[in-house]
Amino acid sequence: MSPKLEHEFVSLLPADDTHPYRTGAWRPQNREWTDLEPPVEGELPSDLNGVYLRNCENPLVPNRERYHPFDGDGMLHSMSLREGHVEYRNRFVRTDGMLAEQEAGRALWSGLAESPKKAEREDGWGARTRMKDASSTDVVVHRGVALSSFYQCGDLYRLDPVTLADLGKESWNGKFPAAGASAHTKVDEATGDLFFFNYGTTAPFMHYGVVDKHGELVTYEPIDLPGARLPHDMCFTQKYAVLNDCPLFWDPDLLQKGVYANRFYEDLPMRLGVMPRRGRGSEVKWFDFDPTFVLHWINAHEDGDWVIVDGYFQQDPAPTLP
Repeated sequence: MSPKLEHEFVSLLPADDTHPYRTGAWRPQNREWTDLEPPVEGELPSDLNGVYLRNCENPLVPNRERYHPFDGDGMLHSMSLREGHVEYRNRFVRTDGMLAEQEAGRALWSGLAESPKKAEREDGWGARTRMKDASSTDVVVHRGVALSSFYQCGDLYRLDPVTLADLGKESWNGKFPAAGASAHTKVDEATGDLFFFNYGTTAPFMHYGVVDKHGELVTYEPIDLPGARLPHDMCFTQKYAVLNDCPLFWDPDLLQKGVYANRFYEDLPMRLGVMPRRGRGSEVKWFDFDPTFVLHWINAHEDGDWVIVDGYFQQDPAPTLP
C-alpha cells in the first residue's frame, strides 16, 4: 500500500530558499502523510507496542525579518507499533497562529530573533508577547492525549497520539492559566500527575502548577523570583518539584525600554528551587551553585536526604564569533 497524501498546506517560502535552517536536512515539510505499511528492514519485535512521537518546526511563511528555527510551525510525527506492525503519520499542529497566517498569507507576529515591535498584530503569545504560539517545542502524553507545547509560554494543543487527529486546545476544565504553560511539561507515569510552569515580565515572574490524573488543576502557585527570567525546563522526583533560576535572562535595563536582549550574568549564582510537588510557593527552598546555564534537565531522583539533578550545563552560554 502506497503512502496517502492527506493534506498539503500552502508554503510561501521562496522556492530558491538558501537559509541554512530551511535547507538540506532542515528543509520544511508542507504535506501531511499516512503510511499504513511503511517499509521495514528486518523484523519488528511482536511484543514491542507503543507510539514514538516527535515534534519539530516546519515554517510555512517567511518571517517578517529574521528567521529563527524555533519559529517554525509545529508538526508531529507518529510511529505507532503493535504486534510487529508499524504505521507512520505526520500532521501539523493546527494552532490559532498558524491558521491565521495561512489565511492572511504572511507572518503576523514577530519571531524569536525579532523585536516584538515588528509584529503586525498587537496580540500574541509568549512571555515576551506578540509572538506566534507555534507549539513546535515538545510533546508529552497525559491521560491518553498528546499535548504539544511552545518554547516560551502558550497553549497546549491536544492530538490523538496514534492518529494525530486534532482534538483542540487543553482547558483543564476552564482553569488553564492565562499565562499559559512553558516549553517542557512533565508527566509522572506512576501517579498521572502533570507538572508545568510559566513565567513573565511582571511579579511574581513565575507560576508552578500540577494537573492530576483526572485533568484537574490541583496546584497553581506563584513563585517569587528576583526579576524576569527565562526558565525553559524543570524536573521532579518522587516527592519534589525542581524549578530553576539561571543567570541568563533579559537585560533588566533594556527590558524597561522594551528591548528583549539575553545576557549571561557571570556574577550571579545558578539557583535550583526545591518544593513539595503539591506544595505552596512559600515552601520553595533555593540552593545556590556556581554560575552556569542549563537549558534541559535529563532526570532527577532522591538519594536519602539529597535531591540529585542531572542536566547539561554550559559555563558560558553566550554565543561568540570564532
